[in-house]
Amino acid sequence: METNTEAYIRYDPTKENAWVNLILGSLRNNGREYYKVASKQLVTMLLIVIAKKSHSKHITNVSSTYAGVGLMNMMGNKGGIAIRFRFHDSYLCFVTSHLAAFVDKTEKRNQDFVELTKRLILPAYRDPKMNYISYHWNDGGDEGVAFMEHNNVLKNWTMESSIFHSDILVWCGDLNYRIGMTESEIKNDIRRKNYERLLEYDQLSIERTAGRTFPMFDEGTITFNPTYKYDPGTDHYDSSPKRRAPSWTDRILWKRERAGMKSPLKLIDYDDCKSVCMSDHKPVRALMSFQIRTIDHKRQAKTHESLIQHSKENQDIQPRGTITSSYVKFNKIEFLDFQQQRITLENTGQVLIVFKFIPRQDETAILPPWLNVYPLSGVLAPGESVLIQFEIFVDQTCSTPLNQMEEVMETILILRLENARDLFVEVSAEYVPTCFGTYLEKLPSMTIPLDDDVIDNFLSATSPTTTVPEEKEDALQIQLPACLWKILNFLWNPNMMQIESLFLGHGNLKHSSDIREWLDNDKQMAGDLSLIGPSSDKGDTSSIHSDMTDLTLTEEKKSADIAASANSMIDILIFFLEFLPEPVITSDRYKAVINASSYTDAIDMLRNTLPPCHKNVLFYVVLFLRQVIDRAPESCYKSRKEAIVERFTVLLKPPADYKEHNPKVAKEKRERFICQLIDSITYDESVH
Repeated sequence: METNTEAYIRYDPTKENAWVNLILGSLRNNGREYYKVASKQLVTMLLIVIAKKSHSKHITNVSSTYAGVGLMNMMGNKGGIAIRFRFHDSYLCFVTSHLAAFVDKTEKRNQDFVELTKRLILPAYRDPKMNYISYHWNDGGDEGVAFMEHNNVLKNWTMESSIFHSDILVWCGDLNYRIGMTESEIKNDIRRKNYERLLEYDQLSIERTAGRTFPMFDEGTITFNPTYKYDPGTDHYDSSPKRRAPSWTDRILWKRERAGMKSPLKLIDYDDCKSVCMSDHKPVRALMSFQIRTIDHKRQAKTHESLIQHSKENQDIQPRGTITSSYVKFNKIEFLDFQQQRITLENTGQVLIVFKFIPRQDETAILPPWLNVYPLSGVLAPGESVLIQFEIFVDQTCSTPLNQMEEVMETILILRLENARDLFVEVSAEYVPTCFGTYLEKLPSMTIPLDDDVIDNFLSATSPTTTVPEEKEDALQIQLPACLWKILNFLWNPNMMQIESLFLGHGNLKHSSDIREWLDNDKQMAGDLSLIGPSSDKGDTSSIHSDMTDLTLTEEKKSADIAASANSMIDILIFFLEFLPEPVITSDRYKAVINASSYTDAIDMLRNTLPPCHKNVLFYVVLFLRQVIDRAPESCYKSRKEAIVERFTVLLKPPADYKEHNPKVAKEKRERFICQLIDSITYDESVH
């Protein structure tokens, strides 16, 4: 297939047609008994379905689609193609894909799989004779459809179909999963045919077992050598300077049937094509047999008429369903807390019931953003029941109106039973307001006086409109969120800054929980945290009282406890900044900042355009970081600065829909900007 730049922007069917003709020509009688059902090309990917002409009258509803997940999550250098069709009364779907490359991109490959399952959407063909099959796919028990709904793909499956709306689904291609061993170790095991050990380190096998990718798929036993990477035209593994380690990048999988049901697919053979040497990959092949459904439509129509007649004669037989509770009440929930509860829906009637949650009148969303329900739809036979799970989770995307008490966590869901009365489920929880996950402007603020030694420095970093007292002896005053001031005031302690492990480790979860409660409820902190409380005017912490201080502690243990407590407070500071709905350097300025031609241009732009509250927070935090670095012990000066620069890139984050062209370079740019920002701060007193 074409690999040049033009192939990314212009579709040329020349090579696609050549491959189709080549395949047909290689079949018996020069392919005269076969025809192309469908083909689809996406840059270097090509999927072709060939069938015997004698089957053509039974092959209908042919559709195809593709999705790119490469550059910007759109380009077709990586992506997938799907072809789906009806054969007799079974739906078959074939998918090919090319996922993210390189050994360290396992997570990206997992993301590519999820993205392709969400975006490879095909049309649904309505056929009353196949309705019961649709119910089977959408009854909440299909692992694939449930996987999509769990990933927030909520569609009208009577109008559209996913790849999982198929009786048989085969997924093949260059999945690019590697073997997590060194080149020499892999080649040594290949020579010994020790495939079992290699598969223990095979990324796809590991990720599938953990449920992080292809969780609903099966694969045949691998009894052939890794298919990548070869010197083209040979049977020798890569001898180029890069020396790519051999891996099973090329795979064929199929979706397994749900538990308790016999699979219509049987694998006969799974092997590589050793004699094909035209590429740096060895092709893989699979021979399968399919059990195809054929409905006796005359008998089906007769049965349907019989059921209608039976229904007329038994008018009292109507769909009926009951739920164990109409109220789902959660405990108190805090920011980033997760809770779940379940109720049971039971079919208490004598006929099938189809259920689904629907939006309320004049609303489009079925669920509020803090609630997830699974399954959202399904089918129950008489006497059957299903557990419906309710999950609540509050993050920065939905926390602000809850923190401001503009909204409450209460909703009424409509559970529709087809041809029966609707059921209503009231879901409620009591949210505990917090300073976390709230816009800076929405937080209670307080006026902070700055000491004389930072006034000149701060003035150089603020806009000309900053209000300055007539006499310099009067401290410059700025507005800061009260919770942020409490954190920084607690940490702004010369003695604490001498702790060698400061910023180099994480704190204690119990301490972090106490700090969150202290910030939100102004409760007194536990004694082990008070040990390192804010300094007095002279920077002396010896006079700080703690009712819980254990006088029997050794000095070494005290030091360790103080370090853990200090790092707990730092964890909370990072936590606060990371989960702001709008970062300190607002997301609409992100691109301009990291792509500015110079640091001076970036800081000038922020000085002139950043909202006052964000500007105050930015430079107050950066001033604190500069002093923490300058007061670091000589032994940890460099490591502390590196840790601070890396962790405080949370000060600037891209918009949610922004796609980094090169994430590694973007990370370096963020760190370089934070480093320059800290280095630019000057003040009179310095340790270094």
